[in-house]
Amino acid sequence: MVNLVLLLLTAGFFTLTIAASLLTLYKRELAVNERVTRYFGENIRREEQDVKSKRRLFSGLIAVYWEKGTEYLNRKISRADKRKIDNLLRDAGYPFKTAIDFRLFQLVLAVGGGLAMALLFLPIVEAKTSGWMLVITVSILGYRLPIFYLGKKSKARIKEINKGMPDFFDTVNLLLEAGMGLDLALADVSRKMKGPIADEFIQTLEDMKLGMSRREAFYELRKRVPSDSFQSVINSLIQADQLGIGMAKVLRNLTIRIREQRKEAAREQAMKAPVKMLFPMVFFIFPALFIVILGPLVITLVTKGLGG
Repeated sequence: MVNLVLLLLTAGFFTLTIAASLLTLYKRELAVNERVTRYFGENIRREEQDVKSKRRLFSGLIAVYWEKGTEYLNRKISRADKRKIDNLLRDAGYPFKTAIDFRLFQLVLAVGGGLAMALLFLPIVEAKTSGWMLVITVSILGYRLPIFYLGKKSKARIKEINKGMPDFFDTVNLLLEAGMGLDLALADVSRKMKGPIADEFIQTLEDMKLGMSRREAFYELRKRVPSDSFQSVINSLIQADQLGIGMAKVLRNLTIRIREQRKEAAREQAMKAPVKMLFPMVFFIFPALFIVILGPLVITLVTKGLGG
């Protein structure tokens, strides 16, 4: 035991001695490094603050000019165009705040893409007609690309809603059978489950708080979601509310029907798989197989002939 204590004391003594020696030898370098770090650290912080202030200034200028653009377009766009764009944004889940913002984004993308192509390719292209055609094509694509984006996002949103319907309405049905009211059950499930279907029902409950009846709020919900399965469910809920039928029984039958529809859709997709695989097999797989199988025979016939 005494030997172990002496060994520990000896190791500690040598460690402290080496540390003191290194600190004495490199005291000047450590002091210089500390001063350099302190000086340049302040400069780095100042540079970061300058960059942040420049970013705020730049974003502020963009916000100012964007607001001016929206005010100008608000006077120029007709109500029919606004209604049409609002419907597209509603189906896609409002990735843009307003129809004016979406139209301004279209114009900025079209003009920016056209100017970029004009500045990059027109000076180096010999055929100016082809260059201008490229500029016009890019501008048209820049104008139409946000609409394609809305269509893609709308399809993805509908798919996600159809996928989440069985679990959502099953949970609502459990709460109804436990004695909770429909509005409270929808509010509780919508708060706990995330996704577009929960967001839509939260919006519906907010409309009901603002004075809409349940039937009117469900009508608006049916308009906002362009899904046949979801709209059939909402129609059943509206009819049950009108006739005074128990919501728990209706939702139980609806969830069973939704799951059966999903099974049928999965079977349909499985039946379509061989047809979809036909074209890749014909154009990509079969040629490779023919080359591997018949290639040696063709080479033999070419080199040695039929008598070989």
